[in-house]
Amino acid sequence: MEHVARRRAETLAELEWLEGVALALEEAGTPEEFEALRRELTDAGFLRPPSGPSLARRSSTPGEQLGRAVTPGGYRLVWGKNNRSNDHVSRHLAAPGDLWFHAHGLPGCHLVLKQGERKEEIPEADILYAAAVAAGYSRGKDAGKVEVMVTEGRWVKKPKGARPGLVTVERYRTVAVAPVRLKG
Repeated sequence: MEHVARRRAETLAELEWLEGVALALEEAGTPEEFEALRRELTDAGFLRPPSGPSLARRSSTPGEQLGRAVTPGGYRLVWGKNNRSNDHVSRHLAAPGDLWFHAHGLPGCHLVLKQGERKEEIPEADILYAAAVAAGYSRGKDAGKVEVMVTEGRWVKKPKGARPGLVTVERYRTVAVAPVRLKG
């Protein structure tokens, strides 16, 4: 039974990762975004490495595959566009006091609202705006309302050995928002 439980958990994690890949594939619009997905699938063993002369195209890093915006209150937002850039956002950009967002139960971006040097409490309007952007870059982008997890960066952890973009969240609250897609 232990083996079955462990394999079930591994299979569910793999399915969650693949759903993230599928969403990133649907959302990809540039050669660099498609190349990042090809590299991720190759590294995971789903595609064979390219043979023959390699393309001279410079590959982008996860830090270059990010969405950026500013809330109405002036807080910076940064989010991933695929599993690797989600990993970068959650592991390298989310400080313990920053707010982290993700559509609850759906594949989508990991979004961080950067607290910066500000020490005051983040206004609820900025939290709801960030949640709406996170919902807009998720599988629920066409829904009327999406439930979005909100937590501090300190509660987001990457399990050892987990695929890119997979995290665990120890504590969070949810907000229901209408998805927002930003132009540009």
